[in-house]
This record gives sequence, C-alpha cells and structure tokens, in this order.
Amino acid sequence: MRTPRHYEVADDLTDKILAGKYPPGMPLPHSDDLMTMYDLGSSTTLHQVYKLLKERQLIRRNAAVGMIVQPRPIMVDLVLHGSHGHGPLPWAACCERAGVHGRMVTDAVRRERVAHATADIAELLNLSDADEVVIRARHATVDDATVRLDQAVYPLSLVQGTLIADKEQVQGGIYSALASSGMEPAMIVRRTISTRPATVDEANALKVVPRAYVLTYDQVIADKRGRLVELLRFVANPARVRFVDEAIEL
Repeated sequence: MRTPRHYEVADDLTDKILAGKYPPGMPLPHSDDLMTMYDLGSSTTLHQVYKLLKERQLIRRNAAVGMIVQPRPIMVDLVLHGSHGHGPLPWAACCERAGVHGRMVTDAVRRERVAHATADIAELLNLSDADEVVIRARHATVDDATVRLDQAVYPLSLVQGTLIADKEQVQGGIYSALASSGMEPAMIVRRTISTRPATVDEANALKVVPRAYVLTYDQVIADKRGRLVELLRFVANPARVRFVDEAIEL
C-alpha cells in the first residue's frame, strides 16, 4: 500500500530540517512555495503535513512569518550500565545530567499467567504457560511529557511476598530489593536493542505519529544462582532518549 502523500512530504521536510537545510529559527518556505515544490493539489494535504511536523516537535506557528523551525528537544541519555552499579542510572539522575526535570511514575503492578502475557515471556524467562509473573508498568517523563514506557517482569514464584510483588514504589530500587531477598543480580543473560513501529497505544502515550519508529530495549537478568529473575523492557521516543553505556571494563 502506498504511503499517504502528506507522510511523504512530512518525511522529506523532516530529513531537510534534521540535516540543517532549514535550521532552528528559520521559517519554512511559504505555503504557496511548498504547494508548488511538492506538487500538492490541495491545501488540506499541506495542513496535514504541518500537523505531522508539529507532532514531531519540529515546527511552530508564528503569526508574522508562518511556520518556524524549532530547536530540537533536549535529548536525555539513559545510562544503561556504568560505574554507578547494577541496572540503569535512575531516570531523575539522567534528566539532571541533561538539565531537565524528569520523573518515573509507576502505573500498575499486576499478576498474570504467562499464557495471558506477551508471547515471548515464557521463552525469555524459561517459564511455562501455567506459571504466573508479576508485571510492573511505569512511564518516564521529561517536563511532564512521556518519553519512555517501561515494563519489568518477574517470576511470581521468586518474588512472591517481597516488595516487588506488592508495592507500587520500591524504596531503594528494585535491584536492592532483589538482593535483600537473596536474588542479587549477577549477569545480563540477554540484551537486545532495536527499533520498530510504535503500536497505537505507544504512539498515543509518547505523542508520536502513527507508524513512527521507537527505540526498544530488552534485557534478561540472572542472579548468582543462575535464576532468571527479571525481564526489563523499555520503549522510548528516539527524539528524546538515547541508550548509553559508560565506563565498562574491557
């Protein structure tokens, strides 16, 4: 199926903006010129283009001169592993480094049978469909805009009776709670970083356009006894978040 024309034009203008052809503070060409440049037969199509560029936070309207290219939003480096120890650097600390205000919000803590959860959980955590898991869902914000969605999955047989299974906020962090329960994280068994189109729910939460690509991060953690204790998943807006590793010994 052919890509709608307004997506094609918006993607081309996006490429030009990111390449510096239209730098921040510069107006885009006049609407009449854009209509001619892209051979658009309807102003409605151009309005759809503007809507997409606004949703991508690339332009804003100025009553005097038209559509102005905005400075790119500040990027936050999510430090996945570094000298700070196990697990990602706390989100608030990552945001502080970038000079912005950010927070992590726990949305839900629920129990599910593996058979009702995401299809690959059984394989990644070496569970059967009859097993139960605890799923902790969170989202990360920058200045009240959601930029990252998180899901952490734990075998219920390992975390039942711990703060991880019962509390919405875990004082001291999840890895500290795992360690105090005899499951100190010891090894990343699997780590996958990729991109894919956002789902409808993800696009709505992250305020990106439908079919926009998002960054994905999956990792499986084992404790010192080799038990698979956590599946951690991030979905992030690549215009706002980068995945970074620091100070890793070779």
